[in-house]
Amino acid sequence: MIYQEVQSGIVSGVTGHLIHVEVEIRNGLPYFTMVGYLSKEAAEARERVASALRSIGHPLPSMKITVNLSPANIRKSGTAFDFPIAVAFLACLGLIPSDQLHNFCVLGELGLNGRIHGVGNCLPIILEARKQGIKKFFVAEDDRDSLDSIEGIEIFYMKTLENVIDFFHGKLKKNHFKRKIEWENREYPEDYIDIKGQEHLKRAIEIAVTGKHHMLIAGSPGSGKTMAVKRIPSILYPLTDDERLEVQSIYDATGVPRNIMDTDRPFRIPHSSISKAAFTGGGKNPKAGEITLAHLGILFLDEMMDFRTECLEALKQPLEDNEIIMNRLGKNYIFPADFQLIGIMNPCPCGYGLEEGKCRCSYYEKRRYLKKLSGPLLDRFDMILSAVEEKTAIEINQSESSKTIKNRIVENVNKEKQLLRKTGYSFFSEIKAFDMKKLCNISKDGEALICNIYKDGKISKRGVDKIKKLSMTIALMDDQEQIQPYHIIEALSYRNDSFLKEVLGDDR
Repeated sequence: MIYQEVQSGIVSGVTGHLIHVEVEIRNGLPYFTMVGYLSKEAAEARERVASALRSIGHPLPSMKITVNLSPANIRKSGTAFDFPIAVAFLACLGLIPSDQLHNFCVLGELGLNGRIHGVGNCLPIILEARKQGIKKFFVAEDDRDSLDSIEGIEIFYMKTLENVIDFFHGKLKKNHFKRKIEWENREYPEDYIDIKGQEHLKRAIEIAVTGKHHMLIAGSPGSGKTMAVKRIPSILYPLTDDERLEVQSIYDATGVPRNIMDTDRPFRIPHSSISKAAFTGGGKNPKAGEITLAHLGILFLDEMMDFRTECLEALKQPLEDNEIIMNRLGKNYIFPADFQLIGIMNPCPCGYGLEEGKCRCSYYEKRRYLKKLSGPLLDRFDMILSAVEEKTAIEINQSESSKTIKNRIVENVNKEKQLLRKTGYSFFSEIKAFDMKKLCNISKDGEALICNIYKDGKISKRGVDKIKKLSMTIALMDDQEQIQPYHIIEALSYRNDSFLKEVLGDDR
């Protein structure tokens, strides 16, 4: 009996799982069987592997052959197991050294002529294998562009099965070197310098991005709220190397094109007609939805009140837990969802509810319209602003460019992460209520002001922490170590009390 094991992998949801490919060849009537909970395309590997080995002059022996893909409780789908099965056979036939395969992970599809084709979603598997100590990989040359920038591992790119034999016999150059992928940061044509006026709104957006505060903007048509938010990508701080690979892994698993060298944070704008499955993720074999595709970036809901109620309500759990958990056939799928939510809406059906004398809606029409925005969802927003069209003339030289704002945000975010480096948090908005007293450095005058505002009923207990977190971000931007009363007053201006009362009947 001859036995050989090779490591491979599969993508489940957006994460990789290692699969052990076991091959056994023993005496008996010629028979080739594959087991291990296989899909149709995975089971067809039997024919592809046999033809590929035959084409390079090494046909399978006329013996009893068994291939097992374990663990058997995971559904094996896709064609990435062709290549590892063939490599295991090459070791069984004595064509390559079997004792050198234990630290290799092999991924790829085989053609009938022995050519190795890419599978397109190798990155999640390789990142998981790296966590488990595997440092060497055989993958198809076709997948090179999505893998070349990964540090700490060796990737050998193969075109045919013969390359594997040549590799172990020293006839093939070990081409695991990393090419420098040419990538230039994209230039955004939309710039904040184009927006004249709305200084309060632009200041609020800078605060929200710096502190990663969820923000809701209610405004009249023509007030510039959408124009301002759509320029946020031009001021976002870049992804770190680890974050870049994490985002790329999600996009690879989902099949959404993205360059692995792209350091821009995701900025997703789903259409308001989107279904819940496309929004949160789902399907028989679950795929990531728009919420997960916004991981480590921003999810922008334009015309938020036009979205299905079930979509809006589905935001509550990921906003709280930073992940989405789905169950399919007794198996849990975890989708990361650490994103910043920015929503835009009209204050009423006609859109002019914030402008005196222009609104055509009755009180009951407004209540029916705003009913979709539940209290628990509204509680997730740190900032709720009103925006109306400005009628006064604006001087041309009043606007800052996106580049200037971005440089300021990058500097402040770095300071914020440095301040929170030993706390387990990265942004002030993430601080839990039980840590606020320890981490919130507020002056005596500031504490007294918040107490008086609370006693007057202008904010609730839940609102107190939100105001403090906002004030922490504002103080950081002003280069102040302590929260002062004027920071609290500015933070209060980003919480529209009258709008909250109209929606919920109380302060939030």
